[in-house]
Amino acid sequence: VFINKDVARLREELRQSQRNINNRIRATRGDAIKAGTNLDGTRQDEVANQKLVGEFDKLLTAVENLMGTADDLFDHIATDAPEAAARRLINVNRDYAQIPSILAELRLRVSGIQTAVFDRQMEEVGRLRRMEFVVFILVLVMLCGAVFYGGRITARMNSDAEALDRAHHELVDTARRAGMAEIATGVLHNVGNVLNSVNVSASLVGESIRKSKAANVERVAKLLTENEAQLGTFLTQDPKGKQVPAFLRTLATHLQEEQTRVLKELDSLAQSLDHVKTIIAMQQNFAKVTGIHETLPVVDVVEDALRLNTISFTRHEIRVRREFEAKPVATLERHKVMQILVNLLTNAKHALDKPEVKDKTLTVRVAMNGNETVRITVADTGSGITPESMARLFQHGFTTKPQGHGFGLHHGSLAAKEMGGSLTAHSDGAGKGATFTLEIPIRPPEAGA
Repeated sequence: VFINKDVARLREELRQSQRNINNRIRATRGDAIKAGTNLDGTRQDEVANQKLVGEFDKLLTAVENLMGTADDLFDHIATDAPEAAARRLINVNRDYAQIPSILAELRLRVSGIQTAVFDRQMEEVGRLRRMEFVVFILVLVMLCGAVFYGGRITARMNSDAEALDRAHHELVDTARRAGMAEIATGVLHNVGNVLNSVNVSASLVGESIRKSKAANVERVAKLLTENEAQLGTFLTQDPKGKQVPAFLRTLATHLQEEQTRVLKELDSLAQSLDHVKTIIAMQQNFAKVTGIHETLPVVDVVEDALRLNTISFTRHEIRVRREFEAKPVATLERHKVMQILVNLLTNAKHALDKPEVKDKTLTVRVAMNGNETVRITVADTGSGITPESMARLFQHGFTTKPQGHGFGLHHGSLAAKEMGGSLTAHSDGAGKGATFTLEIPIRPPEAGA
């Protein structure tokens, strides 16, 4: 019984030892295979690796055989005769004798693999050092290049910056001069429109003076002087003297009518000159101050613009229709609105003053567009606008007039935008008249903010 217990214990220890040995051999086998593998996963020497695996397999087989014969020995140790047990022990010793030679071969092969791995590691270290040297040289070259070319690049950038700064100043100066030129042309254009009315008024005043009946006063005075001694008899009995009182009454009426006409033209002349003065003063202060806003009925501004062109309309037999649907009060830049309206009325007069135009009618409308915008419309039955001209109508320098400059509508459009409004045009084509619409807020944008 005691022998059987010892055999069972020894057999279990033997099997545990076998399992430990097998696990150790397999782990060593895996390490050896990894040692023979390159960094990229490829095998360095497939033949050598196969031989190494074969040696490990032989070792595993030898251990299994040894354990098998030993296990067989334990199975029969209690029943075999001494001779049979001796034979079984000889088999165990034979299997055990194979293991040292297998281990020696394994040590040799593992040593060779370790040497190869060390050589490869040294080669890799050398390659890395060569790469480090190349990188160092490249960095050194780049630093030298940066130092060498950096000064030149900096100088070039400074030169380019100076050139750009000069170009910027030149551009600003050019823009300022262009703005001054545009303002000057706007002044000349608007002043020219008013001076046309001034010229007409001055011509009519001169014509009235040349045709004045005032010369007849001198004739009457001379006649009375000649008959000064018998003035009473002359006025009551002389045929010529009897006509003097009636003549003086008629002459007084004519002179009074002449005075009224001349005063009216002089008032128009003074108003036109005041408008010219205001235009020039406003344009001179254009870059320094904003426009002066006035609160007044919009219809009054429209009437002032019409009044500046009344004589010209009469002379060209143009019928003016007023359609004031509303009479709003607005806060606006009076003279800027006047400039736009005078230009529109002048253009309408030119469009109507054509031989082919039979119905010379100019319609001016004032209405509200919503609650915050005033719409002023100037419509004529004149020569109209072609689609080609309509596309370029508000461009600077574009004109359809032989003696035009193309400043009026462009300047008017800009002025309307400055007041927070707009200036638009519509025409069905040549010979079908044109309609210009000026829309301005009843309060300036800054006041309504």
